Amino acid sequence: MSTKQEGIPELEKAGEDEPVFVLRAQDKLAPIIVSLYALHATRLCSPAKVQSVRDCAIAMRKWQKEHGAKIPD
Repeated sequence: MSTKQEGIPELEKAGEDEPVFVLRAQDKLAPIIVSLYALHATRLCSPAKVQSVRDCAIAMRKWQKEHGAKIPD
């Protein structure tokens, strides 16, 4: 999981013409989508990666409780 404050190394790895999709915690749908990603990742990724994704979904839900959420722009 990354924050704007920490920098986003995953974006630096992306190719110049590689499509990228960013989900922000303020997006009401983000924790749901990230949780679904974790569910599917269990078949393909390491347990550590899956836990990292689950932790991100939890952090997004927590953030939403503290700051609110809205439907995507």
